[in-house]
Formats: sequence, structure tokens, C-alpha cells
Amino acid sequence: MLDALPSVLPAEGNLSDLLAVMDAKAAADGVYVRCDIGGGRSLHLLRLAGVAERAPLAVVIPLDTDGLDRIEAATRLLCALMRRSVPPDRRLTERQRQRARRMLQAVDGRMSGASYRDIAQALYGPDRVGEESWKTSALRDAVMGFVRDARAMIGGGYRRLLRRRRRK
Repeated sequence: MLDALPSVLPAEGNLSDLLAVMDAKAAADGVYVRCDIGGGRSLHLLRLAGVAERAPLAVVIPLDTDGLDRIEAATRLLCALMRRSVPPDRRLTERQRQRARRMLQAVDGRMSGASYRDIAQALYGPDRVGEESWKTSALRDAVMGFVRDARAMIGGGYRRLLRRRRRK
């Protein structure tokens, strides 16, 4: 979230004029923008309502359980604005990214009317699927799990992917 720079802070050296806005969408609570941070990556930001477009800005970080995630995003934004190397988003491992991709492919196929077997053939290849009895196949269980987990993700569980791991 971006707000007007408080008057107690100096406006000199503010980097807000360097924001490379790719998309902007006005809403009641402000303007949602997507900013280019280089390397084909972007950050989604909200410029709060009432903040002038060219005004010096400050990042608002609420003191909540998502604070560390927001600090990391603010660091990435500042690195991009200062033309420094932007650290990668490390919240998802490569394996988690691959699983998320397969989950979305599986649920997309299922929502388009494909059978679990068809989905397995698309994901793993027809030769590998044909090697085992389908009713007892581990691939069948995997595909069914992908679809189940993807439906949960679509229902709002995707937010877990975007957060840091938390101690309970």
C-alpha cells in the first residue's frame, strides 16, 4: 500500500516518480497498479484513495502477521527503483511451483470435461499411464489429489502460497 509521504519526512530523494506503472485500475479504496521491477517481474500495489498521482509516496506496512511478507515486497520495490539487483521471490520452492502448475493444469482439464486418465496422460505421457492398472495406479491418486488441491486453491487457499511459513 502506498500513501502520501507524511509531512515530517523529507520529500527530497523520494523515488515515487520512478515507478514504472504497467496497469492501473481505479477503485473506491484507491488505484491498484502493477509496477515493472525488471526481468519480466512485477509488483501489485495500491495507491490509497486521496493520494495525488505525482505526490511523494510512503509504503504502509501494517503491524500484522503478513508484515514480513510486505517488508520483503517493499525491499524488492526499492531495489527496482534504485536500479539494484532485485532479489527473487523465494516464498515458493521450485518443487512447489511445479506442483502448483500441475494442479492448475489438472483442474483446468477436469473443468473442461477431461477424465482423470486423460489428465494423467497429458501430465505424465500415455506410455507411463498405460504401464499400470488404472484403478490401482499411483498416478490416478496423484491426479485426483492435484484436482482436489487445486479446487481448494481456487476457493481461497492460494493465499497460503503467497505467505511466509509461520510457526504455530
